Amino acid sequence: MSKRPDKGAGVREKFRAFRVLFFQDLRAARIALLITATAVIFLSVALSKLARLPMDQDAETPTELLMAASIVDEDKSMLGDMISLYFEDIRFISHVYRDTLPRAVERLQAEEVLVVIHLPAGFMSESVTGAPKQPVQLWFNPKMQPEAYQVGVLMDQHAVAFDHLYSSIFGYQKLYVELGGDQDQSWEKATSHTLNIVVAYLDRNRFTADTDLFKVNVLVHALTGLLIILSMLPSIGVLASTIRVRDSSYEDRLLIASGYGSLMAARLATGLVWWGLLVMPPLIALHSGGIAVSLFKSALLLVSLYAVTALVMLALGRVKAPGITLLQAGWLFIFLLFVTGGAIYPVSLFPAWLIRMVRYTPAYPVMQVIYRSLFEHNAIQGLELLPALRPLVPALALAFFLGRRRR
Repeated sequence: MSKRPDKGAGVREKFRAFRVLFFQDLRAARIALLITATAVIFLSVALSKLARLPMDQDAETPTELLMAASIVDEDKSMLGDMISLYFEDIRFISHVYRDTLPRAVERLQAEEVLVVIHLPAGFMSESVTGAPKQPVQLWFNPKMQPEAYQVGVLMDQHAVAFDHLYSSIFGYQKLYVELGGDQDQSWEKATSHTLNIVVAYLDRNRFTADTDLFKVNVLVHALTGLLIILSMLPSIGVLASTIRVRDSSYEDRLLIASGYGSLMAARLATGLVWWGLLVMPPLIALHSGGIAVSLFKSALLLVSLYAVTALVMLALGRVKAPGITLLQAGWLFIFLLFVTGGAIYPVSLFPAWLIRMVRYTPAYPVMQVIYRSLFEHNAIQGLELLPALRPLVPALALAFFLGRRRR
C-alpha cells in the first residue's frame, strides 16, 4: 500500500529551507547591518532629545494659519481698492492694511504682516496708456519663509491671470475712448468690466479651497517624511536580491530544494529586518518623547507600506531587462511614491487635479494618518488603517502572478 504524503513534513521542509535562506542573507549583510544600526542609534538619540523639547502647538502650528497683508498705494487710487478687495476675499488673509510705506515697513519688521504690496506714485496714471514704467513691488517677511514660499507659489499661479486681467481692463478702456466714448464714462465701463472679470476669476480660485493648505508644521512633516522614506528603502534590497540570482543555476538549485515560496518569504523577511532596524528605533524615540502616541498602529501602517513596495519589487525583479535598468526603474518608482505621498514636500502645493490622483497612491494615506497623529498627539483610529492597508491586495496579486519565475 502506498502511503499518503505527509503534509506536515512538507511544511517543515519549507520552513527549514526558509530559515536557512533567511539566516544566509543575514550573515551576508551582517557588516552593513552593524554599520546601519550604529547610525540609526545616533539618529534615534537625536530624535529622542528633539521630541522632548517644549513646543507651543497653538502658537507655532495653528490648525488654520491666518495672515495679514499691507498695501501701500501712493496715489490712493481705485486700483489699490481693487487689490485690497481681492486679497480680503482670500480665505487665509485675516486683514489687509492700507498703510504708508514707513508704517508698512514697521509692520513687516514687527512680523504683523506676511507681505507688503507697494503701488508706486503715478502707477495708475501711467497705466491708462497700458505701459506703466514703475513695477509693483512685493516685500515678504524673511522670518516666515515657509508661509512666504507657499504664498509665492500661490501668487505665481495668479500671475498669468493678473496679466490677462490687466491688459483686458486698460485695453478695454483705451479702445472705448478711441471709438469716441467719453473719458469718464470709459472708466465707469472699464470698472464694471473689471469687477465682472474679478468675480468670475475668484469663483474659479480652486487652489485656495483645499483644506490642507497652510496646515503644515515643518518639523512634524519632516519627521513623518523621514519615517515614510526609511520604510520604503528596504524594498530596494528585495529588488537587488531578486535581480542578483534570477535565471541562474544557483536559483535553479534553490527552487528545487525549497520552492519559490520559501525564497520569496526569505527575501521579504530579510527586508523586514532592515525595516525594523531603520524604522523602529526612530519611532520608539518619538514615542518616548510623547510625539508618537500610537506606536503599534504607526508601525503597522509603515510596515504595510514596506510590504506593498517590496511585493512590487519582487514582480519588477522578474522583468526581462538588464539589472541596472531594473534598479533605475525601482528607484524611480520609490521616488514617485516619495513625491506623491508628500514625504518630500506637502501635497497641498500640487494642482487640484494632481491632489485628487495622489490620494490613491500607497504612500499618501500612510503619510496623512501618521502626520495627523504626530501633529495632534492623538491616537490612530482603527478606521484610519483601512485606506492604508488597501494597496496590499493588488500588490499581493502582482507578486503572485508576476513575481514567480516563468519558464
